[in-house]
Amino acid sequence: MLKTLRTYLLLLFASTIFISCEKEMFDDPTPMYSMENVEWVLYSGRVYVENLDDGTQYYYNHFGPNKLESNLDIYGGSESTVDALNQHQTTWFISNGIFIYNSSVNYDYTEMGVGDKTKYTLIGVEPFGSSRTIIPVVVAENYITVELYESYESYEGVNYNYFSTLTFVRQGTSCLECENDVYDGYVYGGILNSVVDEPTVTESLNGTQWVITRYDEGMTPYYPNDTIDFISNVSYTINGGNWYNYSLSNIVGNNLLTLTLYECSTLGGNYSGEITEAGITSGTINNQTFNGIFDTQGNVKVWMEKIN
Repeated sequence: MLKTLRTYLLLLFASTIFISCEKEMFDDPTPMYSMENVEWVLYSGRVYVENLDDGTQYYYNHFGPNKLESNLDIYGGSESTVDALNQHQTTWFISNGIFIYNSSVNYDYTEMGVGDKTKYTLIGVEPFGSSRTIIPVVVAENYITVELYESYESYEGVNYNYFSTLTFVRQGTSCLECENDVYDGYVYGGILNSVVDEPTVTESLNGTQWVITRYDEGMTPYYPNDTIDFISNVSYTINGGNWYNYSLSNIVGNNLLTLTLYECSTLGGNYSGEITEAGITSGTINNQTFNGIFDTQGNVKVWMEKIN
């Protein structure tokens, strides 16, 4: 009798496990909605900005009264078509490995994840063949909110980290309360006043070539003679290699400029230093201190000469 009872309990336990596993196996993991095969129209956008020097956090609206245009690169203005934002006009369409911007510009993409958790990475973004990763935050039947374009930049001597969230609505529909809640810890800073309208200083480097003739690390001098080519308002190459970001901005209250070189292979990291506009005009930067930023420690003395 005891043996029969044990056998019955074992069978009951096994059948319970089987039913549980069967239910899990046959639950449909497919989400209700997807970003794909829908014409999405840009409805609104925010940019979240953290001051890495003092820890303050603000968010700004990309659009507002009399401001219908913006850019994902808020401190330099990206030259990539897909980074330009026009409220109620910019459209996205995602399908079968092709991302279509404004019904006219196509990008290939890779994807990771399933359904409404799928992250899309655009590849071959002009002008330098870079990438853009689109992270879904909310995917509903008639609207989506995505997060994209996280960047670390230095502006006017201050280091920032920022990213944007964009909300799109399905073509032909409207949206009253579809914006996502503001992320915790960020204070409203108003409507974004993009720095893309102030490129005059940066243009003095755009299109120029320089040679890093020397840099001193401590008491040790190095003579790399590497050529740095400023190929746009925000990008540079070294010796014709991969492109990296830079920024050049005014320092309020004096006539100095802050030049920040991100991922500079010659110097070995991210460095930012103060230079003069006269130095840019004359084509000579001598013995200027560049301090490491973000994860780069220490500082170096730099010598550069313009060659064109």
